[in-house]
Amino acid sequence: MAVIEELPDDCGSCKGCGKIATTKCTGCKEVYYCGKICQRKHWKIHRPECKSLAYKICASAELGNYVVASRDIKAGETIFVDNPLVVGPSSVTAPVCLACYTPVDGSYKCPKSGWPLCGPTCAKKVEHNPEVIIPAQCEAQFEIESFNEPCYLYECIIVMRALLLQKTAPQKYKALMSMQSHIEERKGTKIWDAVQERIVDVMKKTFGIMVFEAICPEFDFSDETIQKIAGIMDTNKKEIRLAYADVEALYPISCLMEHSCQPNVKLNFSKNFKITVTAGKNIREGEHLATMYTHALWGTIARRDHLNISKRFWCACKRCADPTEFGTNFSTILDDGHPMLPEDPLNADSDWVCKETGKRKTAYDVKIELSVIGKEIEVLMDKGSIDDFEEFIESKKKVLHTNHYHMVTVKHQLLQMYGRTEGYLIQDMTEEQLQRKIQLCKENLSVLEKLDPNMIRLEIYAAASHYELHLPLLQIAKRKWETGKLSTEDFRAALEEPYKCVTTCIELLQKEVNEMLPEGQLLLQAKDTLEQLEGFMKTVGCQM
Repeated sequence: MAVIEELPDDCGSCKGCGKIATTKCTGCKEVYYCGKICQRKHWKIHRPECKSLAYKICASAELGNYVVASRDIKAGETIFVDNPLVVGPSSVTAPVCLACYTPVDGSYKCPKSGWPLCGPTCAKKVEHNPEVIIPAQCEAQFEIESFNEPCYLYECIIVMRALLLQKTAPQKYKALMSMQSHIEERKGTKIWDAVQERIVDVMKKTFGIMVFEAICPEFDFSDETIQKIAGIMDTNKKEIRLAYADVEALYPISCLMEHSCQPNVKLNFSKNFKITVTAGKNIREGEHLATMYTHALWGTIARRDHLNISKRFWCACKRCADPTEFGTNFSTILDDGHPMLPEDPLNADSDWVCKETGKRKTAYDVKIELSVIGKEIEVLMDKGSIDDFEEFIESKKKVLHTNHYHMVTVKHQLLQMYGRTEGYLIQDMTEEQLQRKIQLCKENLSVLEKLDPNMIRLEIYAAASHYELHLPLLQIAKRKWETGKLSTEDFRAALEEPYKCVTTCIELLQKEVNEMLPEGQLLLQAKDTLEQLEGFMKTVGCQM
């Protein structure tokens, strides 16, 4: 009978005696010891280097475990590197390969279990994964009918991988199970019932976890343990957006960082989803390290509601407390062109008021109104033409501020459509259309720079806007030069601006080495564009 292959656990050489050890220094999480005796002996040597780490883990009754800067940290400095405890596909996803997470169509299936995969190479990578081995023991073959909509089976994958760590990597399992799960608060709720139906029952009936439970009675596969792992995932997981799908991962240190809608650290992911955490700005000793648990381009209502539902807290950061969101009016709605803002942005039930007209709206009415507009945008994104996008912007001018997050979302999509859509290819666009693309890019950059001046969370959007901006600038300059309206000397000078746009894009994304991510793909594209642009500039006599 096939069994899950024993994998080497997280281990290293004891700094005291050199033997294989699995216990890490609790302060830095970087060095190993086989026991307290060796740790005490080595402490005099380790203390200076341990204290030199840029972070330390603290605890309080209010926050639980959290991470602070142990010294002053300069912007761009690496704070720590964190390996994932477990990685899996997004819980809501159309069928994807279980190894590389790219979309699949069912043309190749895992010989052991029937899971749709990319091909034999990926089949080899997952042959010892629990979602393959356990069903194979029952001689089960998965059958997925639709490859164009979310499949419920994928909700179980990362939970099953985490559950089986107790056999394959006990130290990782111990670290995972020590994380906050909110299990007591979840009991008796709709979330608990949904997990029972969609994960616990599916794992036992469809995946055959009961068979494995019978084979390995020394391990805990109880309903409550699965529920706890699901709660840990919901509370602590990182959602990583790839170019074509999303994945979820759990990290031992990164999960301890607090949330802020104005974070101070940047996260970069390697190809194996290892996180490198760097300072997004200068951080003072004792300052809490904070990342962002929600989408940076959502408005305050959407961000706070999402955090309350998924993480069970109401954010009260500076951005949420400022009704104008740092003067951007990113959440501002309009009453016949006049701004309406919540009286108390940190109160989810606060009325919205227009000081100029005296008009009031309830928080509920505002949410409904924005939800309806959000659904319009979903349809627009799926089927809308450039004219449809422009018409949407025009039609919402009296109900949404020009910088409202719904407007920014639509403009960001529109600026990428200009120059890349049939009938609006860059070489075919009129002067007016090229100027419109320039306007959209600059409007977007203006908002992004106010929201996130250090580009800690919005660098991909800023980089894309810079990249798109170079296209119309270059096209306008070339046309004027080719028609004799611009001298060669002035043309060379005009090339400096599109050149700067591309180099700025590359600078913003310089640490994005994972080509599976949109950031990594854009970086490759920008580097290729820069090479071509530099070649062209040399042919016209630019001094590089």
